[in-house]
Amino acid sequence: MFIKQVKEQLEKMSETEKEEWILTQAKLLEENEQQSFLMSLSGEKKVIYMPSQREIEELCEKIDHGDIYLEYETHYYEFDDDGRYMDDWKVWHNDPFQAMDFLNRVFRGCHDLLLLNEYETVADILDRVCNLEFKVMESPASEDFEDDSPFTLENAAEEGMLSLSIGDIGTDWIMAYVKLADRWDSPELARRLVEIFNQPICKKLNPSMLIGEELPNDLFPHMFEILNIQILDAESNFNNLFSKTVFTHDKYLYEKKLKRQKEILLNIQMKCIDAIQKKPQQKGSVLAASWKQIGELIDALKYERYIDDQWEIEEIWNICNALSKTNKLGQEDWELRKNILSDIILHDYYNDYGCYDPMFDLSNELCVKADEFLVFADIMDASGYYKKEAAHLYHKYGRDNKYVSYLETHLGKESETYVALINYYKEHDNFDRARQVAEQALEKCKDDLTDAFIYLLVDAEKRKDKDKYKKLYSSAKRRRLADINRIDQALSDLKSGSHT
Repeated sequence: MFIKQVKEQLEKMSETEKEEWILTQAKLLEENEQQSFLMSLSGEKKVIYMPSQREIEELCEKIDHGDIYLEYETHYYEFDDDGRYMDDWKVWHNDPFQAMDFLNRVFRGCHDLLLLNEYETVADILDRVCNLEFKVMESPASEDFEDDSPFTLENAAEEGMLSLSIGDIGTDWIMAYVKLADRWDSPELARRLVEIFNQPICKKLNPSMLIGEELPNDLFPHMFEILNIQILDAESNFNNLFSKTVFTHDKYLYEKKLKRQKEILLNIQMKCIDAIQKKPQQKGSVLAASWKQIGELIDALKYERYIDDQWEIEEIWNICNALSKTNKLGQEDWELRKNILSDIILHDYYNDYGCYDPMFDLSNELCVKADEFLVFADIMDASGYYKKEAAHLYHKYGRDNKYVSYLETHLGKESETYVALINYYKEHDNFDRARQVAEQALEKCKDDLTDAFIYLLVDAEKRKDKDKYKKLYSSAKRRRLADINRIDQALSDLKSGSHT
């Protein structure tokens, strides 16, 4: 709408009026902005604040030759900024040539150039800039100098030196190539995109972000094929280079690169390639195939430093939710379902991977018959961590001996277990044992004692044991963990005949 309004206004203006407006804007410029304005006016620049391509190339050459570098500075601090004892070193990098300010203008300018459809210019600039590595020198003020390894844009982002996130920069780089898709055939575009996704600046980006873009139909299969070959070669080289090496930094970097290639491959396989292409005419178990996919996704997450918002987690949720909604899991082989249940419990519902909720829902759908739920209870009970959940399943599906055994052996400080056991014995007319459990609660429970007092008082009233009743009621009034108002209401209900 705005551009339309601008066009309409320009059509109303004479050439003289347009020139006068341009001159007015020029007069208002600061001196340091004038040269950029002239370059924009002549067409040498599209974005006024952005360095020219010649200036960008000059900076890159100076960085490549080490003429522009960063400084490593570190100091020992006994206390931190808040006065707390620290006894450690702080490390940072200085930018004596203001190269990062320059690059920030480049990255912001590239983003604006995308809006102006200058895709080729953006691709050329980011191809040159995104792989820059700064030489690191010791700062004159530094107390020590330990790390002279090259400094990358990824490092700059970690130290907060970039105004755009590396994810945004990487996205602009990829989108520039996507918008130029008709310039290359599919294999060449696939190769270029694979190269970009493998760059550290794109470490949080994956090919699934391209879904919905106008791309060649066979792009993703070509990317998949390229990565497959790269991974096979990389694994072979890895075995040749590091088969006898326990740990080196080079081995770590190689493993990191190989892991990233596998992650991209898995993303293409799971999210980008049509299921029919991926698994032609598959008639096997949907559950088995889906669980295999989940296993591959979990493997990709295993070596992540932090579990946060990785796409693999979202995909696991999607697969689990889709399985839970099929209403056909009961038709799958029970041995398969049982093995999956064991795996889920063994890995604590994959809670460490942010997948507890979908795994919990899925586990409830994997059992259909009572005897299957009882087997699931056995699995949870044997794990040692889900005995309470197992006990509830035992109770629900008729194996009361296991339920009572759990309650009897877990009478500790919480009232919930005492109340459940009292109610069980009361429902089965074992009033003596219910009374014993309630008395035990008054001795050992450090939680709400209201229900235990209610049972004992009602029991004493029914047995017409007035002395016991008076002692219990007096005790209840003194006990901080007993709600005397609720007790009085329960006794009132008893006297009116409504208490059962």
